[in-house]
Amino acid sequence: MSITLETGHRAVVVGGGGTIGAAICRAYAAAGAAVLALDADEAAARSAVAGLPGSAHQAVALDVTDLIAVRAAAAAAGGVSSVCYAAGVAPTSDVLEFDWDGYRQAMAVNLDGALSVAHAFGQVMATAGRHGSFCFLSSVAGRRGEAGAAAYCASKFALLGATESFAAEAGPRGIRVNAVCPGNVASPMLTRVARAQAARHGTSEAAELEAAAAAAALRRLVRPDEVAGVVVWLASEHASAVTGAVIEVTAGLWLT
Repeated sequence: MSITLETGHRAVVVGGGGTIGAAICRAYAAAGAAVLALDADEAAARSAVAGLPGSAHQAVALDVTDLIAVRAAAAAAGGVSSVCYAAGVAPTSDVLEFDWDGYRQAMAVNLDGALSVAHAFGQVMATAGRHGSFCFLSSVAGRRGEAGAAAYCASKFALLGATESFAAEAGPRGIRVNAVCPGNVASPMLTRVARAQAARHGTSEAAELEAAAAAAALRRLVRPDEVAGVVVWLASEHASAVTGAVIEVTAGLWLT
């Protein structure tokens, strides 16, 4: 199904410089939106919007762990139709040998940053009396724990609860809030996780990636554009009655 967003749709992609974030930027632009890519890596954000169809695309540096900066970005963005939070980090460590710095970074980026974006951009949207939508990228790690991923899972489980709460609060204002839980997405992040897990299991990075693909019913990894398509659908009129939902894009992970 081809998605066309309403005329004048302005989409904000937080973490727009990442692999999935850049795919979301492309999908938004293909649907007719003007894209604002926000990322701690401004060069990556600029690369994500370079050459996109349409006009008025922008890229701006943003540290999501800085609430003052997030508020400033929301104020500067002006009239926004939809926001996708795709920023995230994925540390790996066992609880008995916990990486507390990695845990704090995961919570700061994956959860605190998402709440800051919800707070700041939601206030601007509500004050302007605009209907709109938010989409937060959680993970299947927000549905089920796994060894070595306590910090990541904690942040992603919590993000789903925050999404549902925000949806309940924002609904009367005409603002929809949903979450997407990708499975094993072909990306540099998954490669880094596979490398860390290989060290834990005494295997190889290639073996871990093969196992990740084999664990899905479709026997493959998820493509970034498959996640992006769901995000843009959620921002469209096709999903006008969808809020508080959690949609899994996993290629059938755990069905086997």
